[in-house]
Amino acid sequence: MSLTIKDVAEKAGVSVTTVSRVLNDRGYISAKTRKKVMTTMKELNYTPNEMARSFLSNKTRFIALIVPTTENPFFGELTFHIEKELAQKGYNLFICNSLNDVENEKKYLRLLQEKRVDGVIVGSHNINISEYEHFENKIVSIERELTKGIPIVQSDNYAGGRLATQELIDKGCRSILCIRGDQHIKTPANDRSIAYQEVMEENNLNYFFEEVPFQLQDQEKREIVNQIFSGEVMYDGIVAGDDIIAKMCINSAVTHGVAVPEELKVIGFDGTKIVRQLSPELSTIIQPIEKLAQNSVEILLSILNDEKVNQVTKLPVKLLSSISTKK
Repeated sequence: MSLTIKDVAEKAGVSVTTVSRVLNDRGYISAKTRKKVMTTMKELNYTPNEMARSFLSNKTRFIALIVPTTENPFFGELTFHIEKELAQKGYNLFICNSLNDVENEKKYLRLLQEKRVDGVIVGSHNINISEYEHFENKIVSIERELTKGIPIVQSDNYAGGRLATQELIDKGCRSILCIRGDQHIKTPANDRSIAYQEVMEENNLNYFFEEVPFQLQDQEKREIVNQIFSGEVMYDGIVAGDDIIAKMCINSAVTHGVAVPEELKVIGFDGTKIVRQLSPELSTIIQPIEKLAQNSVEILLSILNDEKVNQVTKLPVKLLSSISTKK
């Protein structure tokens, strides 16, 4: 027969409510009583039932993370750090790959509605989901604008766009293409192309855009990238939307006989550890992924504790460049 919280209370000579407060760290409990309860649980080899604890505390200790796919290096690394951070704070992670599907994302939001998770961290890229308006106080967004009431944690995308564009100009590029995502989706990443355009205008250079929506499959992205190099290449520099696109550009350029970096210089965005390990030659803007994870967790847990938080948290980026000035 399994032990219950009542058995612990009787053995320790305290009420069931007192044991519950110790288990859930709620309400005032003297150090002496707390120690007595903890010692009794150890003597009885009692393991708290998580479902019972959730019922008593009205908390599941689960947080949902909605991302497009953990297959993507950025979201894979982000997920790792969020899970690590939550574990240190006594929470479990429910990983939800939306696969860029609106209905999938709505399905995962119902977890919050059904109180199966305490809160949600959102990093997906779907649009027109009105359900977010109902859960403002239990959601934090990473690099995506949802509603005015939902806090957002983001990198300084504008600074990243300026760093990347200026680096290419400093290394001799004069015809630079900016590859950006779907401009219909409100995301801080759009600031990168705004910064790119401003730097080009400041240097009296023409600016060029190519749109490669994040939601597309890799093969579809490759087809768009290949079109850039299918005719006479008019660019000597590319500011890519992320490191994957940057690598696609480099591979396609080489396939079409364009020398990299002699004739074409490319800078990506994200700077995940895995990409830097596999392609150390790739120049990129490094996002502080671990800090994005830490801040999103801290802000969400503060919200769940009814504490005030900043509406926008912006973290600095840095340039990692291996571009030479040789033409």
